[in-house]
Amino acid sequence: MQPPTIGFQNAPEQRDPVDLAIQGTIPPWLCGVLYRTGPGTYHIPTASDPSKAVNIQHWFDGLAMNHRFEIHPGGYRVSYRSRKATDAREEKISKLEKIPGGTFGQQPDICQTIFRKFFTEFEQTVVEKRGPLSSESVSGVNAGVTLTPEMPGWDKIISNLPTKIEHQHAGPQYIVAKTDVSRLQLIDPVSLEPLYAGEYESLDPRLDGELSASHSCEDKETNEFFNFSCKLGGRFPTYKVFKIKGDGTVDILAEVKDAPASYLHSLALTSKYVILIVWQAHFGKGGLDLAEKKNMVQAIEKWNPDIPSVFYVIDRKNGGIAAKYQSPPFFCFHQVNAFDDPNTDDVVIDMSVYDNITVLDTLYVDKLRDPTPETLFRLGRTRRFRLSSVTAPSEETREAIVEFTASEADAIELPTIHPAFNCKPYRYAYGINRNPSTLHTFADRIIRLDMENREGGNKTWGAPGYTTSEPIFVPRPGGDAEDDGVVLSVVLDVEKGR
Repeated sequence: MQPPTIGFQNAPEQRDPVDLAIQGTIPPWLCGVLYRTGPGTYHIPTASDPSKAVNIQHWFDGLAMNHRFEIHPGGYRVSYRSRKATDAREEKISKLEKIPGGTFGQQPDICQTIFRKFFTEFEQTVVEKRGPLSSESVSGVNAGVTLTPEMPGWDKIISNLPTKIEHQHAGPQYIVAKTDVSRLQLIDPVSLEPLYAGEYESLDPRLDGELSASHSCEDKETNEFFNFSCKLGGRFPTYKVFKIKGDGTVDILAEVKDAPASYLHSLALTSKYVILIVWQAHFGKGGLDLAEKKNMVQAIEKWNPDIPSVFYVIDRKNGGIAAKYQSPPFFCFHQVNAFDDPNTDDVVIDMSVYDNITVLDTLYVDKLRDPTPETLFRLGRTRRFRLSSVTAPSEETREAIVEFTASEADAIELPTIHPAFNCKPYRYAYGINRNPSTLHTFADRIIRLDMENREGGNKTWGAPGYTTSEPIFVPRPGGDAEDDGVVLSVVLDVEKGR
């Protein structure tokens, strides 16, 4: 096997921009800024003894680092810079010699486990409410899962910042970093400096839940942002599915009160509907296990093959639950795309699915660095669901139809599409994939799935010794074909360590 060990070690910052060497040719029309985020720190020396360290155990708990690639006009120059987003949190871990609060998968301290029954103070560890803005609170947030340029609803907060954000550059004027709890972090689009930390509740007091989806949905044509806010407590939590309009107005589209608290990394969007899909990653005790165990992975209940996944179809214009569907159980991280079938009253949803939740255990750092055949990370497979006759009156939970599930050879993760085809019928999807002949343990190539020709239309690009990341499709200006453009991916050269 070929584990990309270097990809799960501390990455150095590059706060000042540097020019990158260019091999090959960049199309002269391609210019702009590519932002990336993800774990950048796994090993934190302790303040009392730098020879000792706190080691991050789960990939999703790695401390965030943001990256900025600027492709300058003409295709002759590419500059790069990066910056950690969690300086205060890293310093706190170093001083405490442990990770404070809740985590995604960090194993608990054995002493705390043994003596926990003697503790009487309840700690809300999933989301700790912040006090007044300070440098510590700003970089004390680990929100390095997704970045949303110019997310609506931030005008008031930005206007009250001590320093104005004013940049003359090719990219957005601000960026918001998100994660799977309600925490948000405002990022300067040029320096990558963290500027503000808050919650969805900072945008609207009704969004007071502890959980949300890292992968929110956006409609660029209407300038609307969609997500959910999940408030824990009681037998069932309350999922508030909401949208933020371009003017910052927040609408609560629906409240779902009959679904279990679950780890939901994404949701789906069509031109008419937003779909909350509650797959099986249910937290114990209605979500209270999150506070008790301080660990999302350990708080998730044992897989039950008899519990279905449930689809809540919500009217994104008028609000309300339009229909409810269920399917045999599955787990999922990412949606591929969703759309309203123009010839029927159906909703079509494509997503990368797993047969169960064992994938979460394969993403521990020690297993990614040195996997065995049993612990090897396996990518999800694209599955198409059809939700038929959405507007037909029905009080019953209907069955979602599975139209197809792709083969393991065509497995895909971190899927993206041509941005103009979001929420619309489409043909091509791009994502990371693994070539089984190279024995790579993560992903070493980019795959393009052809949804209209699944047997012969798929393509892959890759080479041994490289680890690929989420591909971004950039359409050529003036191009008509759906695949007329370029694909950008940050690739790790495992041998050279860069």
